[in-house]
This record gives sequence, C-alpha cells and structure tokens, in this order.
Amino acid sequence: MSLKHKIFMNALWVLPNESANKILYRRSISKKLNLDSPMDLNEKIQWLILNKYGKNEAKLADKYLVKKFVDGKHIKGLVVPKTLKIYHDARNISLDELPDKFVLKCNHGSGRVYICKDKNTFDLENIRSELNRELKRDFAKVNLEYHYSFIKPVIIAEEYLDDGVHKNPIDYKFYCFNGKAESILVCSNRENELKLNDFDLNWNELDYTFEKYRSNEKLKRPTKLREMIRIAEELSCGMPFVRVDLYEINRKIYFGEYTFTPAAGMIYYYKQKALRCLGDKINLEDYNSRR
Repeated sequence: MSLKHKIFMNALWVLPNESANKILYRRSISKKLNLDSPMDLNEKIQWLILNKYGKNEAKLADKYLVKKFVDGKHIKGLVVPKTLKIYHDARNISLDELPDKFVLKCNHGSGRVYICKDKNTFDLENIRSELNRELKRDFAKVNLEYHYSFIKPVIIAEEYLDDGVHKNPIDYKFYCFNGKAESILVCSNRENELKLNDFDLNWNELDYTFEKYRSNEKLKRPTKLREMIRIAEELSCGMPFVRVDLYEINRKIYFGEYTFTPAAGMIYYYKQKALRCLGDKINLEDYNSRR
C-alpha cells in the first residue's frame, strides 16, 4: 500500500461507514454505490459488509480458526491442510521445527503467502520482517471490510500443497447460495500473471470475466468435479452467500477458505451481466433470520 493510499484510507476510516464505503467504491470501480436497492453482486456485498457481517463471518474468514469449524463438519472426501505451527511473532519461527516444504501466511486477510520449497534457499530473515508488518496491519482498513477487525492476527505455518506442476496450485472457487453451488471461478497462473475463468457446474465456460483477465489455455475439468460440487454445497449449507475455495491435488480435494466478500465487493474483472446474474441469486431477506 502506497503512502498516499494509506493516508486516503485513514481519512476514510474516521467517516461514517456508509459514506466511507461509497467514496471508496466510486474511486475503485468508477461507479456510484446503490445501497437503497442493491441489485448486482458488488452492491449486495457492500450492503452486507455494512449491515450484516460481523463476528460470525470473522470466525470463518480467520484462516486458522476456520479449520476447526470445517473439521467439525466431517465432510467425506475433504482434506483440511495441516497447521504445522502458530506464531505470534515471526522472530520465533525456526526452520529446524518445520519440514523442508511449507507455507507461511497470516490468518487475518488476503496478505502474501510465503512458499518454501527448499529450506536451504528460503530467505527467512527478510520474510520475518514482512510477516511482522502483516501482523500489525488492520486488514479491515485495507478495503473497509469491517468484520476483519474481529480477527486476532497470528502467523500460520501450513503444509505445502504440491501438485508437482505449479508453484501455486489451481484454485477452484465455488459461488454458493443457500447451500447450492451455481458457478466456479478458476484462478490459474498465479506465479506469473493471475488468470480468471468461470465455468458452470458442467464445465461449460461462462462469459463472466473480461477477456484481458482470462487464460487462453484450455483449462482441464477437475477429475473430481462432481465431488467438489458436493463438498462446496455441504460447506456452504446454511449460508445465504459464500464463495468456497477448494483445490484438487493428486486426486484429493483440499479446503482453501471461505470468502464472504470477494474483492471486497468491488469486483473489477466481471462484466456487468455477470455481476447482475450472481447478484440476483442473493436474497438479502435471507439474512434477517440469522441475527
């Protein structure tokens, strides 16, 4: 985050929440935010950020605490990546207590993920300072996602998911509404230039993403697509809207995370028809019975 943007966000932070979000929304995607009668996906996510999301969502957005929640569901065929260690200060990280391959990340936002594939070449000293900066960061202030303020930051050392091909495995993000998966956002080529393609549940590509963000490669249908859909729906049961992120690695399905506010409700890579299509599937009245 640049100093100029940090000053801007600090200024927004002292404003009433609704005013701050309207200003950030217009600045980010050059549109006026309609909160009186939200229609598309971005508008409804913004409305939920301001009116509904709180401690409940924070517990599931916490990359550490969510694992206990998911484990408790006992979902057949789903693997939750192992947590190797938890640190409250990056200075306490010791390579001696970690395997040769692992991942370091903070639990409280969408910060960087540090992948170690070989401890002999892993620059832990520089990464320590970066992780400690991340620990001090209030992620709620980054894009005005207020529920992140309820997460107590820690550093997670986690098993590395190695598909033998990519440094970052392909990420399958299932858009789910009231426990029903509707579409899949596929994130590929993270190590070079992130590409975003969308598919329906039968693996037909959808015209959701602007062309410049799409991969031109033919993305293979996951071997266990039907099982992934079932798992995403079980994970999202009882939730009016959530994006469930999964991986398929060596014919196993791994849990990634829950995302309640994709792109902080300022999704720039989707065409308006996609935003409206997905927004139509969120009934804000479904949230009234949850509070």
